[in-house]
Amino acid sequence: MLEQGKISGTQAAMILYSTIMSTAMIIGPSIMAKRASNDLWISPIWASLMGFLAVFIACHLHKRFPKLSIIQQSEQIVGVAAGKVIGFLYLFILVQINGCIVREYTEFITLFLRDTPTIIVSAVLVMVCVYAVQGGIEVLARSAQVFFPLFVAPLVVMILLVLKDMEPQSIFPVLENGLIPTFEAAILPQAWFSEAFLLSFLLPFLDDRKNGKRAAMITVFASMITMIVANLTTWFLMGDVSKTLMFPIMDVARYISVADFFENLESGVMAIWVIGVFIKVSIFLYASVLGTAQWLQLSNYRLVALPIGWLTVLFSFWGLPNFATLSEWNIRVVPFYLSLFFVIMPGILLLFSFFSRKRSKVRGVDSG
Repeated sequence: MLEQGKISGTQAAMILYSTIMSTAMIIGPSIMAKRASNDLWISPIWASLMGFLAVFIACHLHKRFPKLSIIQQSEQIVGVAAGKVIGFLYLFILVQINGCIVREYTEFITLFLRDTPTIIVSAVLVMVCVYAVQGGIEVLARSAQVFFPLFVAPLVVMILLVLKDMEPQSIFPVLENGLIPTFEAAILPQAWFSEAFLLSFLLPFLDDRKNGKRAAMITVFASMITMIVANLTTWFLMGDVSKTLMFPIMDVARYISVADFFENLESGVMAIWVIGVFIKVSIFLYASVLGTAQWLQLSNYRLVALPIGWLTVLFSFWGLPNFATLSEWNIRVVPFYLSLFFVIMPGILLLFSFFSRKRSKVRGVDSG
C-alpha cells in the first residue's frame, strides 16, 4: 500500500483553498483588471463554475472507481495501454505546471532577496516540499491546517487597515462595456479554480468520504468570495493603476500607514505567498510523486520524491528565461493545460465510463 495516511474533509478543504488562492491573491487582481476594469469582481463568479465542475467530476469518478486516483482510473476506463499514455501526460503536466508555480514564487521572493541566485530560492522551496511529501499525506494536511490561519489573517488585517481609504464608488458604472470583458478576464482564474480537481488525489485518503464533496464545494465558494474581496480591495484603493501593477496586493500593503508606526506590511504579503506556495507546490509534488509510483506500480512513492523534486526545479527554468515570458506562458498556456487536464479530459473519462458502464474491477482495490 503506497499511502496509509488519513485526512479529514476540513484538512482537504484547507489544502485546496491554499492551492487555489495562493496565486490568485497575489497576481489575480491586476490580470482581471486589465480586461474587465471596474467589473473585475464579476470574473471570479464565472471562473468558479470551472471549480465546481472539477469537484463534481472528481467526486463522481471517485464514486465509480473508489480508492483510485485519476492515474489509475484512466487505466480501468480506457484500458491499460491508453491509460498509461493518459497517465504519463498527467504526470508531465503536473511537473510542468509545478515548475511554473515555483518560478512565480522565485520571481516574487527575489524582490526581497535581490542578491540571492534564483536557483537557490527555487531549490530551497522544492527541497522543503520534498521533505513534506516524504512525510506523507497526513504531514501535508497538518501543515495546511497549522498554516491556514497564517495564510488568511494577513489578508484580513490588510483589508481592515485600508478600509477607510477605499473608494467604493469606483465600481460604477457596472457592466459599462457589457459581459464579454468579464468573461475574458475569467480565462486565467478559471484555470486556478480547476486546480480543485487535485481532490482526485485526496479523496482515497479521506476518513469521511461523504463530506469530501461538500467540503470541496465550500472551498470553491470560499475561494470565489475571497477573490472578489481581493479584487474589490485593489480596485477601490488603486483604481485604474491596478492594471499596471505586477503584484497589486504588495502595493496595497505598502499603502498601509497607521499613526506613522504600523506601515509597510510587505512582510505580511510575503508570508501569504510563502505559506500558500508551500502548500500548493507540495500538493502538486505529492500528486506527481504518488501518480508516478502508481504509474510505475512501485511499492514506495517516497523513493521518487527527490528525483521529481529536482525535475520540478529544472522545469521552473526550462523555457522561462524571464518574468515576461513567464507571464505570457501563464496567460496563453496555463489556462489551456489546466482546463484540458483537470476538467475536459476527466469529464470525457467520466462520460466514457458511464456509457460503457465501467466501474472499478476490484471494489477493494487500494490507492497503492
